[in-house]
Amino acid sequence: MTERDAKPRVLVIDDEAAVRTMLTRALALWNYEAVAVARAEEGIDRLAAGERFACVLLDLTMPGIGGEAALHEIERRSPGTPIALMSGYPRDDLAGEGRRFLAKPFDLQTLRDLLTELLRS
Repeated sequence: MTERDAKPRVLVIDDEAAVRTMLTRALALWNYEAVAVARAEEGIDRLAAGERFACVLLDLTMPGIGGEAALHEIERRSPGTPIALMSGYPRDDLAGEGRRFLAKPFDLQTLRDLLTELLRS
């Protein structure tokens, strides 16, 4: 498989197994390669090891270092990588260039539209 044929890789960071499963399945249907982890530290470790992703889907409400601290560490380790911030609590204050907020619960079409927007920017 050439780089041109490779599926865009998306890092999914969410502590809820059902959410990770749903996102992984949806991303596969849309021809993305999903890498799903339960803790922000796991995602950060993957970035620290040199893994690259077209986009990150980050839950903001998690145990451990938490979403906001994870956001800043992800941006430090992988500058310019678009990030979708997911939460059931409004956090539009964290949206900005390369970042979009996705309110939980969301439908899959909203997620797909958001991914398309993030990957175009």
